[in-house]
Amino acid sequence: MTDGYPIVLTASRAEANDYGDNPFSAFICTFPKKLSGLALREHLTNMKNNEDGTAKYTIYGLRKVESLLVDAFGRENVVVSHYDNLHKFIGKNTKIVGISSMDPMGLAYVSTTYNSLIGFGGEALNASEFQKLITHPSILQHKPKIIVGGAGSWQINEAGIQKKLGIDVLFYGEGDEEIVSVFNKLMNKEPIPAIYEAKKPDRKKIPLIQHAACYGMVEIMRGCGRGCQFCSPTMRTKHSLPLSHIMKEVKLNILEGSHSIFTVTEDIFLYKSKPGFIPNRKEIVKLYKTIAAYPGVENILLAHASLAPIVYDPKILEELTPILIEKTRWNPKESKIYKKPFISVEVGIETGSVRLMQKYMKGKALPYSVDNWPKLVVQGIGLMNDYDWWPLCTIMTGQPDETEDDVLATLELIDDLRYNNAKMFYTPVLFIPLKEAVLGSERRTNLKNLTELQWEVIARCWKNNIDFWVPDSKWLYGSVFFFSHWFYARWRHGKKATKPMMHLAGFPLAQKIDKPCNPSYCQNKSENTFEQQIQERYFNNMR
Repeated sequence: MTDGYPIVLTASRAEANDYGDNPFSAFICTFPKKLSGLALREHLTNMKNNEDGTAKYTIYGLRKVESLLVDAFGRENVVVSHYDNLHKFIGKNTKIVGISSMDPMGLAYVSTTYNSLIGFGGEALNASEFQKLITHPSILQHKPKIIVGGAGSWQINEAGIQKKLGIDVLFYGEGDEEIVSVFNKLMNKEPIPAIYEAKKPDRKKIPLIQHAACYGMVEIMRGCGRGCQFCSPTMRTKHSLPLSHIMKEVKLNILEGSHSIFTVTEDIFLYKSKPGFIPNRKEIVKLYKTIAAYPGVENILLAHASLAPIVYDPKILEELTPILIEKTRWNPKESKIYKKPFISVEVGIETGSVRLMQKYMKGKALPYSVDNWPKLVVQGIGLMNDYDWWPLCTIMTGQPDETEDDVLATLELIDDLRYNNAKMFYTPVLFIPLKEAVLGSERRTNLKNLTELQWEVIARCWKNNIDFWVPDSKWLYGSVFFFSHWFYARWRHGKKATKPMMHLAGFPLAQKIDKPCNPSYCQNKSENTFEQQIQERYFNNMR
């Protein structure tokens, strides 16, 4: 259509990519653009399109919006396009360009942490690609109305550049019921707030997607309900979608060429859970058994999970593992790094401090109390490992009101996991106040205001990663970290960052921490090193 479609939906090359059905590559987009852009160049320059130029796969949320708008305005008036083909669909008849984004300014947890930690190579690739999209020549030429939604839309307001980027509306929240009304007003040039906050929708009206999403994404549950104050999805009441609804989207994704199904949820173990956050093993197993049995499903990818449900009912893992291990993406066939097939899922550990858990994440251990959170974490990871589940676990530092004792408790948990031979990927992140979260108005954490102990959290996590995932090359990685980051850390962040970086590199000198010893870690404050304190605490607990 040379004159353009009235409504064009799109997303950046970094976020609308399927990366060969490997969602881990999306993690690399949080790194500086000069590094990640080079590593992902083949994917960024070869976006998958249909014969008519429309996007073959794109962000799952954008597919939901597409479905709503097609039903309201007609297929002939709505199109989804990748960046490279926007010139084919934006023209004089185009009234609205809708953009979905998860991390447009690079201000999300992982982007903020790793872009600043690496410290060179420019802004995060996510941010760089969003800038390219919003300044696409066709958008600048035809000047349509621009609306930006998605989980990261708040970042644009946070950065104070909505007007500068020419964005007419920032859409916050779930759009199932209100997005059509907003587009109607934009089409008819009716007044609308520059920042539009949607009300909670009727979850029974969640639409089916009409075309395939990246990684074969399929929503199985929305919301979480645990109430963690740093997170927005956990503040939403959980709603499990019917199996018939889910399988319609599975069928569509496979029909349109996907070989994977990525089950989107805040917690796979809470699907159709019983009152009191009691897991429903029968329904969980039925769900994944049905998906795995569908013709054409080669891989099943998992989003998020919590530990408490499997501690409550370990048989969930016993019954799920045979189903999922046959469909895992993480096996020797896919990468030489993997020695055996395993299942992976993202798990939020966040902290080892019971005090912080009680204050900000009281519901995270339900149906248990958070009073024994560190033990629950070690037990839960151990259970996963027993069934060849190797999770990716986030550990947060810099939370509001985090004290030195809280950080020491997190370090103790990290070492407890190591001594228990935990098979996992540690992902340390800095606290970021998200717009929709209870802690959304708190101060943003950055590397400049980290203490030496908080630096130690980051260093110990990555040392554990290197020792477990690349043990044969850890001497090389240790040297790289030392020479590339020790001098950089000292220059950029001062003495407080250098010892943890040396510890990360494996140098014994870094084991001494010039901080008063926490009484719960040692008996003789003047003699014990930090490492000895951790070890003594661990072995005392084991007696």
